[in-house]
Amino acid sequence: MSRSISERPVRRQRGMRLTALVVGLVGVIAACGDGGSTGPESGRLAITITGLPAGVPGSVTIAGPDGFQFVTGSSRTLASLDPGSYTITAAEVTSGGSRYAPSPATQTVLVTSNALATATPVTYAVASARLALTILGLPEGSPASITVVGPASYTRSVTESDTIDVLQPGAYTITASDVPAAGRTYHPSPPAQVLSLTASPTPTMATVAYGAGTATLNLTISGLPTGTAAGVTVTGPAGFERTIAASTTLEYLEGGSYTITANTVGSNLTTHAPSPPSQTISVTDGATMAATVTYGSTPLELAIELVAAGLTAPVFLTAPEGDARLFVVERNGRVRIIENGELLATPFLDNRVVVDFTGERGMLSMTFDPDYATNGVFYVYYNTLLGLMRVERFHSTPGSDVAGASGGAVMTFPHGGDNHHGGLIAFGPDRMLYVAPGDGGCCGDPQNNAQNLQTLLGKLLRIDPRTTPYGIPADNPFLGQSGVRPEIWAYGLRNPWRFSFDAPAGLLYIGDVGQDSREEVNVSPTTAAGLNYGWRLMEGTACYNPTSNCNPTGQLTLPAHQYMHTEGCSVTGGYVYRGTAIPELTGHYLYSDYCQGWLRSFRATTGGVATEHRTWTGVTLPGTLSFGRDGTGELYMIAGTQVWRIVRR
Repeated sequence: MSRSISERPVRRQRGMRLTALVVGLVGVIAACGDGGSTGPESGRLAITITGLPAGVPGSVTIAGPDGFQFVTGSSRTLASLDPGSYTITAAEVTSGGSRYAPSPATQTVLVTSNALATATPVTYAVASARLALTILGLPEGSPASITVVGPASYTRSVTESDTIDVLQPGAYTITASDVPAAGRTYHPSPPAQVLSLTASPTPTMATVAYGAGTATLNLTISGLPTGTAAGVTVTGPAGFERTIAASTTLEYLEGGSYTITANTVGSNLTTHAPSPPSQTISVTDGATMAATVTYGSTPLELAIELVAAGLTAPVFLTAPEGDARLFVVERNGRVRIIENGELLATPFLDNRVVVDFTGERGMLSMTFDPDYATNGVFYVYYNTLLGLMRVERFHSTPGSDVAGASGGAVMTFPHGGDNHHGGLIAFGPDRMLYVAPGDGGCCGDPQNNAQNLQTLLGKLLRIDPRTTPYGIPADNPFLGQSGVRPEIWAYGLRNPWRFSFDAPAGLLYIGDVGQDSREEVNVSPTTAAGLNYGWRLMEGTACYNPTSNCNPTGQLTLPAHQYMHTEGCSVTGGYVYRGTAIPELTGHYLYSDYCQGWLRSFRATTGGVATEHRTWTGVTLPGTLSFGRDGTGELYMIAGTQVWRIVRR
């Protein structure tokens, strides 16, 4: 794919002055892309920027010979650079209430002719703290009287609930004074508290509760593991309501009847049930009362419940974020909607006339644009009648039960095989579209497609679909390299039928179907570009072709988890649970096997190591083709003609 001159970084020709026109283009070019073809005397410079939340650009300036200057917010490789010394300066970035500091802030890199120079990665880290202060109990319209004092003479007066951002980490003292209101005096609890704020994007929580009564209630909560919050609510006279997470003393209460309601909570595969779940306490003015909630713990158990049946070859389920409907992809080329437990008769999309529905072919998945709620755009991935793989854009009205017209092909590429089509398209946390074609089919990848960087097969691709037909993100790892497809994000995959992103942990999971003996799940940071997952050199952690000495330099990325064909035949990759119905399951990756139909899970560390393995004995669903995730993060399994929801047993 050719690129225009406007995509190249700004630099002077030797012995020439920059014109005013070129200077005016610096800001535009910095946002559009990096270098063009490398000249005979030029070099390249690779810049990596990590540590920022998805969608938040860095602030890095590269300065070099002859007045060269380039500003970038993301990782990229600059081409067509004059040889010489380049200074890379990274500035702090503020986003989402936090300040991010870069390291190193400044570095110098020497670029030489016909070579790639690599800068030390610019790693951003949170350098500020946040404080969320909640104020309760005052009559409406009555301001609190609170002072927050912290490092470097920091002082702030607070009169209502607020989140204070970009604070210097350290010790903060919160002092609250009495407030006269409505002819009464409201006393704060606690009147003073000291908090140690650390650098984090998550606010430290603090509460000041006012009251004008004279009673006290000591509430003791026991039985929960350290760090697990209780689910207790206390309600009482005059609209009193408090949410309690741990043992506490409620002061300055009005006399009257108080109801203490405790909910079941969960932590790391364990369910904690309260006793008693509800109790009523009569509080007398001037008295000190006591109540206790004791939690008991049992291992979490899972089950599945039928959601819908009678579908035609369902293979995938998804939904826009926050949408209560379920969108089910049928391999014959339709997308069906399940709404309020009912399968709607009219398809959301009927694409059957252009879909090859023979063998393992068909329409294999869909994904909604991150801005679907406003633009109504979604994408489907399918086999065409001409033997091609196609990603196609469609338009619809958000909320409509029937899709609109096609927006045309985003990308189309040859496949030629009867199987190993991959099957998933999905937007990553970076809002780019990822596509995972298989290696072309047959046995043992006879064309060695997975290791061939000149073909799209056996890869994980990353494109920007918002341009026509599509754009190449500036930080794709092979952009600008001769003889390499720039769409490639990762390679060495056999048949990545299902992959998924876990944005909170910044991890990518790929369930790659194996060849003769083993199945694998790969886990890597979402920002890790250019990884080689090993096929056909390796099947899992074993050499395949060649049969020995297949990874002599350790340049391949090995799976986080694998299992042998004595346990199954074809891995069905799933998702990390991030819903709300089963909090005990949060952070655990669920997956299955097509032949055996068991449900298993593990938790991955940030380094991609699988731990806390578990087989869920309450679930067996042979023929599990896919998992799905709805608009609230709850998970589903698909087998045969049915859709099942994963629930607590």
